[in-house]
Amino acid sequence: MLERVIAAVDPAALARKTPGDPWLYFYEDFLAVYDPKMRKDRGVYYTPVPVVHAQVALIGELLETRFNAEFSFVDPKVVTLDPAAGTGTYILAALDHALARVAQNQGPGMRAQAATVGARNIHAFEILVGPYAVAHLRFSQRVLAEGGTLPADGAHVYLTDTLEPPNAAPPGHLPLAYKALGEEHRRAQKVKAETAVLVCLGNPPYDRQTIALDEAAQTARKGGWIRYGDDHRDGAGLLQDFIAPLNALGLGLHAKNLYNDYVYFWRWALWKVFESKGGPGIVGFITAASYLAGPGFAAMRRLMRQTFDELWILDLEGDNLGARKTDNVFAIQTPVAIAIGTRYGEPRSDTPATVHYSRIEGSQAAKFERLSQIECFADVAWKECPTDWNAPFLPLTGSPYFDWPLVADLFPWQENGVQFKRSWPIGETAEVLEQRWRALLAAKELKDRRTAFKESRDRKVTGSYPSLSDKNTRLPSLASLEPNAPIPQSSRYAFRSFDRRFALLDNRVGDYLRPTLHRSYSDRQVFMCGLWTKTLGKGSAAVATALIPDMDHFCNRGAKDVIPFWRDAAATQANITAGLLEFLSEGYGQPVSAEDLFAYAYALLATPEYVNTFWDELALPGPRLPLTQDAALFAEGAALGRRLIWLHTYGERFIPPGAKPGRVPPGLARCQVGTPSDPADYPDRFDYDPAMQELRIGKGRFAPVRPQIWTFSISGFEVVKSWLAYRMRDRSGKKSSPLDDIRPQRWEFDEELLKLLWVLDHTLDLQPELAALLAKVKAGALFTAAELPQPNEAQRRAGVEDTGKTSLFDG
Repeated sequence: MLERVIAAVDPAALARKTPGDPWLYFYEDFLAVYDPKMRKDRGVYYTPVPVVHAQVALIGELLETRFNAEFSFVDPKVVTLDPAAGTGTYILAALDHALARVAQNQGPGMRAQAATVGARNIHAFEILVGPYAVAHLRFSQRVLAEGGTLPADGAHVYLTDTLEPPNAAPPGHLPLAYKALGEEHRRAQKVKAETAVLVCLGNPPYDRQTIALDEAAQTARKGGWIRYGDDHRDGAGLLQDFIAPLNALGLGLHAKNLYNDYVYFWRWALWKVFESKGGPGIVGFITAASYLAGPGFAAMRRLMRQTFDELWILDLEGDNLGARKTDNVFAIQTPVAIAIGTRYGEPRSDTPATVHYSRIEGSQAAKFERLSQIECFADVAWKECPTDWNAPFLPLTGSPYFDWPLVADLFPWQENGVQFKRSWPIGETAEVLEQRWRALLAAKELKDRRTAFKESRDRKVTGSYPSLSDKNTRLPSLASLEPNAPIPQSSRYAFRSFDRRFALLDNRVGDYLRPTLHRSYSDRQVFMCGLWTKTLGKGSAAVATALIPDMDHFCNRGAKDVIPFWRDAAATQANITAGLLEFLSEGYGQPVSAEDLFAYAYALLATPEYVNTFWDELALPGPRLPLTQDAALFAEGAALGRRLIWLHTYGERFIPPGAKPGRVPPGLARCQVGTPSDPADYPDRFDYDPAMQELRIGKGRFAPVRPQIWTFSISGFEVVKSWLAYRMRDRSGKKSSPLDDIRPQRWEFDEELLKLLWVLDHTLDLQPELAALLAKVKAGALFTAAELPQPNEAQRRAGVEDTGKTSLFDG
């Protein structure tokens, strides 16, 4: 029926009424409404015509110039496959591209013969029946419209799962009505197992499968033969070539990022084009771009360098989740890139591929325009990428930046921040947390207590977990507690940059409370948070806090991004690479303390000028520190950094002589009109008047507040706006359970807001000095990473002796 309906459509008439490609609406409108879950699960998104044009044109040039295929995709020796064809956009574009070349060089009368060759040698796989039927009919109609002849077995568009084992038998005992599907399966398997493919191209699906805890037992995991192999066992498939080497590189933690549809298709294409037959070939995909630089993709990049002779990366950006937001060519939030890799003959696995890189910037419309103009590789300005086997597919800039030490090599222990997996244990006041605790225990039925708690894989109300302060003590389960059970002690908590909350740091209510951080905590500890494993956006590269930090503390996006200053609560072991302080002391001719180095690093990383100066270099995650050889400059930086840490910890750390702990020096801002504490006047909105330099919170008024404070942001995280939005009557942010609806009834945050404004006031005042310092440091002689002591793996781990006791609530 579906075939009859589609066959009745007049594509020419539809095109006259619909601008662009009318089949876009099958994906973007029909499928999105008809079955949005299937659309998402399958990762299917219509590929814009300009993207397809660029891919096909570049591959066509390779075929003509490097593979002696005069008419590219309709050359008799060129076999092409799209393993995720959708509605057939790529195979039709490939056919049209080649027929245009034929008509140009041989005349239009040769198109029919060429279309017949294309029909024989162009193949496509599609797993969804609707797009499959569309692709099958579109391709058939195009060949016939050109006067060509279809093969005896019809168009080579197959309804099949590409990732199914290539030797899997067709389903047996099919009813007569489905015999054709069995034959279709046999034909597809023959192509997978036997057909030598020269070109594999397209837009594979990209979806990183996430499975809810209560659905794990009945949800099939994706990856097929690539993940599970012929033995149907996790880890037995070809994906292991991307995973196994990671542990030796110390990157095993990041392997989880490989479990994505697009990665499975990349591994399948490398096998199909090169490993199943040897010799030359081309793979040209547009996929998510995470493999370009992500640490979990190091082995994938290595295998690609071993497989190809040349690889071209056309980065189309499109990140709407990270710190550098850019327009996407798809209606998705994940950055994408076109990659075209080629091998010209037999494998040269001991010689890394030459990797070329270019980036297309601007609005979506500008990107489409630029892609439409690409006809050959010479139309793009390419830069060369490193030849190191595991290195990112990003260009060398020629900058001395990459000779400097990584921040992660100076302060070798980095840790994840706290991750509760539920939001209700974090609140604006200690009183709110007590009310939530009482409401949780007031639920007498187990199911109600579970709902209020929000259970996860690692935390259940019926579970018993060790105490954070003494791992040998097991805490009673939440299910066993009486309504009047004592509340766990609430503590100040670094929720977001400059945003101090309260939290129930109790091991029963949070999945990953990071005992190692607690064991190192005291009234001397300082945590420096940044994006050590992700790309930085505009603003500071680091923020200091005196409190145990949330995983997303820095800019609402976090990972292993917390650097503790001290490795132990007694503050006797600095988290600094062994031998480094001695090296610097000798180089400067004067003693260098741990505090000096930490403060110097913070002075340079906390100025927005650092990110501005090294914007291109910082596209590769992992900031580096320009470490001056000038003793006077180092001392200047250390002094500025000490003051900045004092301010950013709200006066609690690196306290200058004469100052009182916990006191923030007044800035320009003043509370002109206090925000009423009457519940009826609890604010539900805030705004800023730049002309008056006035910040308004309900009926409250603060002035003067400089515009730079109102817009102060860290990698896209707007500090003041976020601080206020979380405290409004209808707060921003996710809710995890009904307990989140228990909120403060009276506004009591004017003093804390004033401190925040003062901290930012002083931070702005210091920026000219910090920027000048960075310029002087950068212009002078610097230590290289190769000159400095390097940390070993033991130094990268938490180095506190585990006595079972912690000092969580010391100080």
